[in-house]
Amino acid sequence: MIVKKLRPILFTLAVTLVGCGQVPDYILSDTIPPVDKTRKAKMLSAFFGLDDGLTQRARLIWRKAPGKDGMPIVFSHEIDPETLDASDFQVKTQQGDIRTVEFVSYKPAVEEFELRTILLIGGYGESPDNEPAEVEIVGELKTRDGQELKGQKIAVTPLKEGPFISYAEYFKIDDDYPYVEKGGGCDCPKSETQVVVRAVWSGGVRSAEGKELGTAELKHFYVTLVVENDTIVVNPFQLADLDDNENNIDLCIKEAGIPISVKADENIAIDPNDDLNPETQREVVSRW
Repeated sequence: MIVKKLRPILFTLAVTLVGCGQVPDYILSDTIPPVDKTRKAKMLSAFFGLDDGLTQRARLIWRKAPGKDGMPIVFSHEIDPETLDASDFQVKTQQGDIRTVEFVSYKPAVEEFELRTILLIGGYGESPDNEPAEVEIVGELKTRDGQELKGQKIAVTPLKEGPFISYAEYFKIDDDYPYVEKGGGCDCPKSETQVVVRAVWSGGVRSAEGKELGTAELKHFYVTLVVENDTIVVNPFQLADLDDNENNIDLCIKEAGIPISVKADENIAIDPNDDLNPETQREVVSRW
């Protein structure tokens, strides 16, 4: 078994690397949302994204990754890097085989407040006869606010199924926000954006045409807002946090209100296996 511990890097260095188009190990936010302590931490999705399909580009994550299986796990809370290890996870196949995980990484979702997606790399079964069926946390894995995750299990989404929204939160761009103005992963425009809804997909997504999600998809995202004593449904005027090959998509909303749900039409996005998404909807929670 190959066990890999992640190592933190200086925040300033990480920002520099992101700006230059390189991928840091991860960036820890200075603060942990206090609301996390009022919510029970859990696994939200385990997505069999690629069967022996990680490309040479995955060498940026781990030099032995090409040709391996890739399985992103999305959590309700950010994961404590000091507790993250490949041995924390165990995979059971459809035929009951137990597979260990060779490598874990936050990459490519490594920005502040994104550390809820963990990529498992290894060999987890073969599609369609013996795919991975369940992921269990068997090690001392914790969230950043200290919740224990050991013992949790979740069913794996089969390879042929498309990506879906696993988690969604909203926040505002205030003076303390770690704003990225341009380049890969850049944020919504400050002057026009009232609130941001972050949709965290079960795996990395691109448009149905294989390009970056963009203007053509705006009308296919719907955000329900509470405005005083009423609710309205709006479309984002722009998408952000793009061009970084990961599963976080920010919806820029110009209307003022409190987002409570987000929905995406079917067949607007594909995963790395070129599977189209189903219609997908998720409750939106407050980051703070």
